[in-house]
Amino acid sequence: MEGNLLMMGSGSGQGFIPGQEEDPPAGWPKPYRSIGRIATVMLFALLTALSLWLVWDDLGHGPHLATLNWVLAALLFGHIMGLTLHTMRWPKSPAGNPARGVNDQGEPGVMFVYSGWAYYWLCAVAGICAFAVWGYAIAAGLSGNGLIAVLGVAIGASLAWYLVAMARTGRGRVVLTQSGIYHRVLVLEHFVPWHAVTEIQARAHHTPWITVKALPTPDTRLRNYAGRFVPGADGLPFMIIRAYWLGGNAATAYAALHRYFYEPEARAELG
Repeated sequence: MEGNLLMMGSGSGQGFIPGQEEDPPAGWPKPYRSIGRIATVMLFALLTALSLWLVWDDLGHGPHLATLNWVLAALLFGHIMGLTLHTMRWPKSPAGNPARGVNDQGEPGVMFVYSGWAYYWLCAVAGICAFAVWGYAIAAGLSGNGLIAVLGVAIGASLAWYLVAMARTGRGRVVLTQSGIYHRVLVLEHFVPWHAVTEIQARAHHTPWITVKALPTPDTRLRNYAGRFVPGADGLPFMIIRAYWLGGNAATAYAALHRYFYEPEARAELG
């Protein structure tokens, strides 16, 4: 079964042509490379290089507090550049068969885990921002600017809380079981039963995604730890699975979703 999924996910999608539209779109999930993103990479590469030069210059005159500021700036600019580059790279297809895993209630099925690099870039940028904001808040407090200090502490605490919530939820994944589809992303957990699903589509855009169209039912489960400020929460009750987060698993995950939705008799393999 898993071997079939790999073959279905590695092609251009010619096996999926419901009606007259190719599904998934040719080359999906093709990364989006725009002039704006390329310019962003170049800008932050320049800012990173400038910050590193200032660090070197400060060290030549004796390290002081400003040196730490430039170190944080270099780390932040460099990671923003890395994050932008990561959104433009073509994910490498996974080797071997899809893994086995369980959903939030321990039901076994086929599992597609999120990209570790996608998590790293987000967590690194958020963590560096939190430290930078807290540092600025401390400096503002020492200089007597209490309002800026309180605001900085609040922003830093919000970022830290988000990171803690992500760590508590664990690495994102999509798990297909006999009863339904389980999706965990950042601080959101969502489960929809197969009988509630009405359609599954692959969408090509600036950030390609998979849409699982589903009706709200008593069997639907949702745990959202950050309101609507979560990727995927904006589409509820539909399930939105961003290809960026799945990385190399995106095409194979879509192939599996498509197959088990349109071939209910095959779901017995998932147990």
